[in-house]
Amino acid sequence: MTPSIFTPDEISEALQFYNTNGYTAIKSTLSDDYLTEMRKIMIELVDEEKESLNLENYRDYGFLLCAPYYADKYPQILDVITNKEMLKFVEAILEKWFIVYLYSNNCIPPSGGNTKAYKPHIDTPRYIENYHQSVVAMITMDDYTEENGATWIMPASQNLKEKPTDEHFYNSATRLIVPKGSICFFDPKVWHAAGTNYSNDWRTYLLVVFCRPWMKQRVDIPRFMSHIDKRNLSKQQLQLLGFTSAPPANFKEFYGNESERTFTQPFV
Repeated sequence: MTPSIFTPDEISEALQFYNTNGYTAIKSTLSDDYLTEMRKIMIELVDEEKESLNLENYRDYGFLLCAPYYADKYPQILDVITNKEMLKFVEAILEKWFIVYLYSNNCIPPSGGNTKAYKPHIDTPRYIENYHQSVVAMITMDDYTEENGATWIMPASQNLKEKPTDEHFYNSATRLIVPKGSICFFDPKVWHAAGTNYSNDWRTYLLVVFCRPWMKQRVDIPRFMSHIDKRNLSKQQLQLLGFTSAPPANFKEFYGNESERTFTQPFV
């Protein structure tokens, strides 16, 4: 089943679909050339990270721990986090001043390669009624097909408190058959699973998870980027990456001028 792909002008319709089903998809304005370039970079970095860890067949193979870590070598990695279509939708869910919880990728190896994401799962097993803590954005860098492992997702399962059986999941789930350049949003409490990639090439997407600014990131992105010159980053990039959401570590950071403070989200 192919889900409806909303245009960037149909945010209200996409939001309504998301609130009902726990996921939605919007066509992005990211260029084919940019996505092709990012796909090549991400596949290279997957193996670079594997070699640096000196591990074989580890459970996170295909995922980068922190994509912004590589922005010194590939500054274009950071361009995607300020994509207007993506941020407009996320703001509709989380309101202003959200930050990046995780920026990685999901590259599933070809020919049935293993990934921890094959099993039905949710990303955030925490429930606060009528409250969104985070939003997941998947930016496809390939056409998603059944052959290359299009994601399984169980519509309207974001409110389930118990894990469905595998039989129930696969009988109820649909496949995200979407074209390259789609931004697929889903509630981190919706049940989903990666499909098996039977093709002869990687199946790839960029993975950006946004959360409230008071939440801890998956990793400390500002410290992961300590080797990178921040003067070339925009104020928006710094805010999204969490540079203005760090708890103060000394008196100056707490009492200093706003430009010197490390927690400057304008909540009012």
